[in-house]
Amino acid sequence: MKNKWAKRGLIELFSGPGRGIVRDRSQIIDGSPLLAIKQAVPFSRYIFVDINSDALSALEKRARQLSLGADIKFIPGDCNSIIDEIRTMIDSSYLILTFIDPTSMQAKFSTIRDLTQGLQMDLIINFPLQAINRSYTYALQGYDQKYNDFFGTNEWKPVLTGSSNFLSIGTKLLDLYKNQLRSIGYGQINDLAGSQSSGLSDDILVRGPKDIPLYYLVFAAKSGIAYKFWNEIQKIQANGQRRLL
Repeated sequence: MKNKWAKRGLIELFSGPGRGIVRDRSQIIDGSPLLAIKQAVPFSRYIFVDINSDALSALEKRARQLSLGADIKFIPGDCNSIIDEIRTMIDSSYLILTFIDPTSMQAKFSTIRDLTQGLQMDLIINFPLQAINRSYTYALQGYDQKYNDFFGTNEWKPVLTGSSNFLSIGTKLLDLYKNQLRSIGYGQINDLAGSQSSGLSDDILVRGPKDIPLYYLVFAAKSGIAYKFWNEIQKIQANGQRRLL
């Protein structure tokens, strides 16, 4: 894509400090911001956001040490409140990848809508299945504003009351979320015959200890070629070998 798009931007709305710990191995690893800076084909501009100013300061120090010449912007604050500031740093001349990786349901759907409007922006979103599982009973008892904000609608309510199997509920809630993404221009893919089909890429279900489902990793784009790249990437293992799919 570097030959077609001279400007390529990366946005992370929950950047963190840049490094994390794999607890079962006591191993410190680079987080997604540092991995992105290390790529052989860099982005033209990086925008890192985090509500924790100490974490963002740690990331800035590590990022500057890693690449002194990179165009990196660091914005402290709640991503839901600073979309206008982020949009001053990018425009329609950029091809943008935005990574939305909260610990829970902090990213409001209205934030995603306002950030992406009028821009060629692909999204990788952590759909926090476990966080939803822990809190949905409270939402049904009237503490529902977080759910309304996260989904951008109150249509989640009949889904939660319609089944007792949470994995089934989680799949239906994910479908609702993806329908919301379609409503703002994602998932409409033109096929080779010129007709239009509606669908997003295959999601990645990430499981934790004891095989507990933690979250879905959702990819959303406004062009069909991006989905092709995403599905090809999923065939590559962490060691660089390709899976026989």
